[in-house]
Amino acid sequence: MTAPPRLATREFLRLWAGAFPFFLSFYLLLPTIPLYARALGIPESEIGLIVGFFALSSMTVRPWAGWAADRYGRLPLLVAGTLLFLASSLLYGWSRSVGALLAVRVVHGAGMGLYPTAATAVVADIAPPERRGEAMGFFGAAGNLALALGPVVGVWLMEQLGFPSLFAASAAAAALALALALSLKETAPGLRRVAFGLASVLSPAALFPSAILFCLMATYGVLMAFLPLYVRSIDAGNPGIFFLVFASVVAAVRGYAGRLSDRLGRAPVSAAGMILAGLATAALALRGGPLTLVLAGTLYGIGFGAAQPSLMAWTVDLVPPIERGKAMGTFFTAFELGIGAGAIGFGLVLGRAGFPSTFLAAGALALAGGALGATRFGR
Repeated sequence: MTAPPRLATREFLRLWAGAFPFFLSFYLLLPTIPLYARALGIPESEIGLIVGFFALSSMTVRPWAGWAADRYGRLPLLVAGTLLFLASSLLYGWSRSVGALLAVRVVHGAGMGLYPTAATAVVADIAPPERRGEAMGFFGAAGNLALALGPVVGVWLMEQLGFPSLFAASAAAAALALALALSLKETAPGLRRVAFGLASVLSPAALFPSAILFCLMATYGVLMAFLPLYVRSIDAGNPGIFFLVFASVVAAVRGYAGRLSDRLGRAPVSAAGMILAGLATAALALRGGPLTLVLAGTLYGIGFGAAQPSLMAWTVDLVPPIERGKAMGTFFTAFELGIGAGAIGFGLVLGRAGFPSTFLAAGALALAGGALGATRFGR
């Protein structure tokens, strides 16, 4: 019996090691940027805009990044993304107004638009096709482990040492990611000399799984923007508890969920994950304490960990190797559009209906995404 091809190659491990501090740099700031804005006296509706601007900036860059990854290679985008993360982490401390914060969010979001798009294309380049879902799952665990640590550590740094130390820690993580990105080799199977345009940045084949992803990431945008404020408003403890549990569970299940999608198909696994994520988001409307955060974080982690790598592998399955960058650009455009729509759109719901109705509505959208995925069972 032939042994399965290896996933843990030197290049894969080096990429994973660089992705962890990249995402840690971001997740240190995930629950604290809303709190920083609140400390500056910025109202909730504008805090949602500040959070959403990051996603909108990243979304704008993603299609170009997908095209550029196929045109110029993966490595330049990895380096540029880490540089932008380093710069924005340093600039937050100088930003004291809505306008200044929005400007830094544009820079920060552009970095997120570049690095993950190129990094997932690298994974697709080097992963054995028969283990693609598993590879996507285990690679994504780098971000999930960063999410498990980042929010809790970020809140602790903010409370114990202040915002300047928090931003310095974020910058240090970005600098480490930059050093590791510079150590990687180019993996693009061939560079496509295609002019930049709609046909070269949008992958029609990737639209269906990307639409499901949009529904998932809208719930994530709601949680990222408003869960820290909600937890503080009901005195439920450290909001990092939810993110710690969520990320730990995702890191534990996503590799195995990806492997399950290799065996059972992308649609069943992603649809089941969407349903769980929707139920978890709606459960936050119960206004419980720390135990509710733990239970909701666990359920959301299982759902997210099943759906996201399955959808990513599904996207790669649908395109030829020379169009992986474009497909990932389309996929991550939906990723960021969902976060932005969740933060900004549901911010309007929050202003009119309050936190419970906002979480219920976001959960319903995830359930709709699960129903959409279920239409492709057996195909």
